[in-house]
Amino acid sequence: MKWQAARPEKLIAFLQAQLGGSYSGKQLRRALEANLCRVNARVERFGSASIKTGDTVELASSWKNLVAQKPAPIETIYEDEHLTIINKPAGWVSKDIQPSKLVHRLDKDTTGLLILAKSHLAFEKMKGLFEKKEIVKEYLALVDGHPSQNEGRIENRLGKKGSYQGQTIWGSSPTGSIATTEWKALAKGKNSTLLLCKPLTGRTHQIRVHLAEMNHPILVDRQYAKSFRCKHFIQRPLLHAHTLRFIHPFLNKEISLKAPLPRDFQEVLKLEHIN
Repeated sequence: MKWQAARPEKLIAFLQAQLGGSYSGKQLRRALEANLCRVNARVERFGSASIKTGDTVELASSWKNLVAQKPAPIETIYEDEHLTIINKPAGWVSKDIQPSKLVHRLDKDTTGLLILAKSHLAFEKMKGLFEKKEIVKEYLALVDGHPSQNEGRIENRLGKKGSYQGQTIWGSSPTGSIATTEWKALAKGKNSTLLLCKPLTGRTHQIRVHLAEMNHPILVDRQYAKSFRCKHFIQRPLLHAHTLRFIHPFLNKEISLKAPLPRDFQEVLKLEHIN
């Protein structure tokens, strides 16, 4: 859906007028926050933004689906008397998942495998495995552009650099904590590349920062990139905790799990002609 502004006004008022007043400001702001609106080919996330006469305003065709969407259910991938391992959907804040105790965290818009402990003892045992680096995690990330190499290893120090919309920004810092990520290109699309990323340390936003600093940010991680080569409407940063492997501390057997990609990630892969 595309229109041209006939006069200056606020973006949210313009959208409501174009859509016949059928949708509330709150509903339309959900579409804006999901990166589904562009003004003059640039994503605009704020309904309070002013548009000028002649500006081109575009709304992704998927916005109605988003507005009508109910929160995705949480799928259990593995469960026993000690642990529950879920496939976290986008939009869920890790700390709000109850009643079990979180062993680690995923960012709000990151999907995939998340470990929850059913007792304090199980929590301590799993934290111990993380500290000894005996839990192997792999992520899938769809990044902007095409890296010049097919694989690599990034190691530096990460520290706090500032803030963006109330969120802490992390980046390279001589006084920060050591962070190491290995990555490998799995497939190339028209304007993107699907990477398999293996974090060897567990710093906040580690994969996101490392990929942004190699000039191939995750699509569309606006906290760490201002512009992207790939121009698809994408609702969130496409990062997925794909696999998990460890020796169960109580059952003494290997647990090897894989979480399927969520639908929105799959849809962008199709648009990019990545099988």
